[in-house]
Amino acid sequence: MVGTTLREIRHHIERLASDGGEYYVVCGRSGERPVPVAGHQFATRTDAADAARATEQYRAALRRYDPQLPFYAPIVTQERSSRTGPSTDRGSDRPAAEPTGGPSVDREQPIGEDNPLISFCHDVSGAVFESLSARDHADAERAIMETYLAAAEATTDRNTLCLVLLETMAAELEERLNATERTALLRAAAANLSPVEPADDPVEASLAFLDSLSLVRDYGITRDSDATTGDAWTVSIRGYAIECGTQRFPTLPLGIDILRRTDAPTAPLGVTDVTALGDGDWQFVLTGDVETTGGLVCTRRADQ
Repeated sequence: MVGTTLREIRHHIERLASDGGEYYVVCGRSGERPVPVAGHQFATRTDAADAARATEQYRAALRRYDPQLPFYAPIVTQERSSRTGPSTDRGSDRPAAEPTGGPSVDREQPIGEDNPLISFCHDVSGAVFESLSARDHADAERAIMETYLAAAEATTDRNTLCLVLLETMAAELEERLNATERTALLRAAAANLSPVEPADDPVEASLAFLDSLSLVRDYGITRDSDATTGDAWTVSIRGYAIECGTQRFPTLPLGIDILRRTDAPTAPLGVTDVTALGDGDWQFVLTGDVETTGGLVCTRRADQ
């Protein structure tokens, strides 16, 4: 299964990584540090180049179910220290070698074709597949793949296709895993995404990020604090890009992004009081009350 392959590649990169290493891997076009090497440094250029090859293998594994997955151009670069002076190493930005037998990087692809929404969707899907594999949820992983591939045959637009993937994941996870399993899975998957600084208000930060991706067209948020039940956020969103009707609300992208932005990822967090305001428009409450945890993958209208 693809999740097993992704997990093995990530573990290989983690074994290569070294705290305080001077070398790291970035996309040669965008400068971003892609999943799964984001947050890792390497002691030698050789180790970093190996990690760059593994990064392309990771993407190639994801490409098995979506041939339109954007290509990265991972290169090795060296972090310059102000104490060491100029380096005589002239190859710090040299492109890393392609993985043997893997797809070649399209060096002519314009930078503008790198779509942040598509990249985010596939980062999330890769993290979820890894976590499913680690927890022996092979049936759920297989169901996601089969349902998604069937839907993909009728979808040609790349933006729509990546959103179909998230909707498929949310629906199958809701059906095949119980609430405790879904929460544990999502927390593990969030830890596999590119690390970000914890936010003072992770809900606000996450909604702003999803808005920047055009996953939502507009949003409103009100935060209330209670000494007994903790924080609660009343959220309204407009123009949710995932087509889901007015019965079921796939919260997967919001849930996983909030978890990676909180400084206490194991703290209680749940979605409640879900109201459909119209097609693609929702209102709901996110709460830290331990009695209402759940709903971070998929939830339904409160009147159902």
